[in-house]
Amino acid sequence: LHFFRVIRIAMKAKILILYGSQTGNAQDVAERVGREARLRLFIPVVLPMDSYDVTRLPSEGLIVFVASTTGQGDPPDNMRKFWRFLLRKALPPDSLAACSYAVFGLGDSGYPNYNVVAKKLDRRLEGLGAQPLLERGLGDDQHPNGYEAALDPWLIRLWKALRAVRPLPPGAEEPVISEEALLELGPPKFRVVWLQPEEVPAAREALAARLQAEQPHVTGLYECVRLHPVPVDSDQMQADGGSGGGGSLEAHRQLAEAVAAAADFRRLAIYVSGAETTPAAAASAAADGATVPTKYGPWRPYLARVAVNRRVTAAGHFQDTRHVELDLGDSGLSYEPGDLLSLLPMTDEGIVDSFLKRLGLNGEEWVRVEAAGERKGEGEGEEEGEGQQQQPEQQLGAAAGLHLDGTMMAAAGTLGSEWGPYVMARVRSLVQGCLDIGGASPRRYFFQVLRHFAHLERERERLSYFATAEGRDDLYRYNQREGRTVLEVLSDFPSATPPLERLLEAAPPLRPRLFSVASSQRLRGPAAAHLLVALVSYKTPLRRLKTGLCSAYLGKLSSREEREGKEDLVAVWTERGSMKLPRSPETPLILVGPGTGVAPFRAFLEDRYAALLELQGGRDETAQVQHLGQGLPGEQDDRGAPQLPQPPQLPQPPQLPQPLLNDNQHRTQQPSRLQTGQQQHEHRPLMGDVSARPAPCFLFFGCRGREMDFYYREQWEQYMQEGVLDPGCGLITAFSRDPVKPAAAPEPEAVAMATAVVAAAGSGGGGDSGKVYVTHRIREYGAMLWRQLSEGGAVVFVSGSAKRMPEGVAAAFTDIAAQYGRLDPAAAAAFIRQLQLKGRYHIETWS
Repeated sequence: LHFFRVIRIAMKAKILILYGSQTGNAQDVAERVGREARLRLFIPVVLPMDSYDVTRLPSEGLIVFVASTTGQGDPPDNMRKFWRFLLRKALPPDSLAACSYAVFGLGDSGYPNYNVVAKKLDRRLEGLGAQPLLERGLGDDQHPNGYEAALDPWLIRLWKALRAVRPLPPGAEEPVISEEALLELGPPKFRVVWLQPEEVPAAREALAARLQAEQPHVTGLYECVRLHPVPVDSDQMQADGGSGGGGSLEAHRQLAEAVAAAADFRRLAIYVSGAETTPAAAASAAADGATVPTKYGPWRPYLARVAVNRRVTAAGHFQDTRHVELDLGDSGLSYEPGDLLSLLPMTDEGIVDSFLKRLGLNGEEWVRVEAAGERKGEGEGEEEGEGQQQQPEQQLGAAAGLHLDGTMMAAAGTLGSEWGPYVMARVRSLVQGCLDIGGASPRRYFFQVLRHFAHLERERERLSYFATAEGRDDLYRYNQREGRTVLEVLSDFPSATPPLERLLEAAPPLRPRLFSVASSQRLRGPAAAHLLVALVSYKTPLRRLKTGLCSAYLGKLSSREEREGKEDLVAVWTERGSMKLPRSPETPLILVGPGTGVAPFRAFLEDRYAALLELQGGRDETAQVQHLGQGLPGEQDDRGAPQLPQPPQLPQPPQLPQPLLNDNQHRTQQPSRLQTGQQQHEHRPLMGDVSARPAPCFLFFGCRGREMDFYYREQWEQYMQEGVLDPGCGLITAFSRDPVKPAAAPEPEAVAMATAVVAAAGSGGGGDSGKVYVTHRIREYGAMLWRQLSEGGAVVFVSGSAKRMPEGVAAAFTDIAAQYGRLDPAAAAAFIRQLQLKGRYHIETWS
């Protein structure tokens, strides 16, 4: 070991590995690069980008960047400050002339801005004078083998390039790295300390007090947590806890404890990686635009009541889609049209029980989980003294007189902690809130960990094969393609029983699911948040039925009226979305939202409707909208406030199996902010001048059939009557499985185009012959859309599946520009790109 250390020093072989990671994949790649670098006699330092002092970058000789692309082409949260600094125009073009670098990106080719963060980072580094070691690598989640299909060969090229610029000293030989060495595990990231029986009461008391403070609206929670597993009187539970998850106070306790463990574990995991983890880190993320600033958020999710969970597809339709209404109560959570709601799903109790039994764990025991050893970046690279103070001339931006924007927050622990951040929880809460054991498929590293703890040789051999590049294809067929879960893999390899600390680092973490909010607080009040969610269920190639984790969770939740006054609870918070309404209500909107992609546009149109009511002096009408369906005129709600009379409703079409205009039924409904005069999101302006009537909007909605999955039909019809949607052609539908009927395009010149488009249905983002999609309807209404784009200043929003729809929609608008703008194909494509650059063409998709 001393010999290898001497060689490292002689080579001056420090290598800095910086990553920007949103879901953990980029961090996994960076840590793998670090493990292999050490085997090759380099001195790796692995850090999140925002935890590294970017002004020291010019003094680094070798740098590997691993960057993921999030959202609609955005950098990850822990890369934002680093990236903003690199973009400063005052940085000299030779700032990084002494640096050699490599970039590996992680993205999803199903999205329009595939791996754009890695591509921009590569170009910017070269623009600042840095020398690329090799061509950037781009990992694709859409590849059957995921990002590792590109990573494995890229790493082989990386090590050759690094050895070329950092050769071994004379007499030293290249280490022979065996497969066994590559599969060895590094030190664990976490340490699990099992509490002694005499320590448990204090831990229970502390958690009970914390949850009472964090979730004061869940009555009876303090006693339930403090006394568990000793049951309190069931009658008292019913009296105190008639709200929430599973409908019982015991279910509320399980949810609250799991959510608290999840928040603490997220803090700990980030701390272990070297990033900031104090409560100020949440505020920092909010300042970067990642999280809506409020007392509730990812560090403290709010337990919201499920007021409505209603199926809105026909009973015989294969797809189960839910309209969900959540009661945000007095949480202060706010959002604007286009924002997102994060929901943390819980793993089914039966799956948790099986997992605990398989590993021989007692779910009622208490543990403290803390960082094992030093943090990332501490004590590493000391052979070269890189921890010494850098001279000013070595600092990036010093020549231009620049400084970092804001201070780099030092990592600190939970208040009063001598260990740094830690998790104190029951084992069951830790598993249920932190690990995705019943939904996501584990990554390759999980099989590497299992191999280390497998006792049967045949299992060890199989796990070794799966953990190597050679077995990548077979691993895909066994694991990802079949959607195997952690529990299923553990069942297939019964001799492997890894300890809890290794599972915490290797198993997929339980991640929140993001949904576009389908309502407007401006119209329905601050306590309302609506979602439109398609439950995921499918059969694998081996005909195994699989249901998504969040889908299974939401499918079991009940509305308040179904539980006789007791409600389910869900853990939520709000986050910024990529789509934002134009400030001026006079800007026409062209909305393309097939399927559940229409959800954010319901929020857009509700906001426009609220503006229209305000213009008409309709504050009383706005109050009525909030209370639709809550009871008869004059009836009292739970708070004793009289309900206002309902406005006239459009007659409900008799053919629909479910009422699709789902009105707000929140028990804790509050007055809208139009009434109270409160301004939501003071840091983001409300819709502009409402002295002018909002411009009519145009909604292109596609689904399978008028009678199967025509979401919010009555609401769209009402908005056409009110003028929120254009009365003539504001709602344009495409029913792909209904008999083809060409739309009545408003311009005569569109008739020929419509006939040709329908005849060629299936091309340009369509599907099988004879099926009509929104792309065909867009072309049919080409003349009208061109007028709106070229003369009316309309803004286009596209939302939905990332597979083929966004490209098909862009191609349709390009065709319109070519035909009605008389542009050649290149100029038409350039016109659409200019719309995007000017903020007049927005896309939000998911895969």
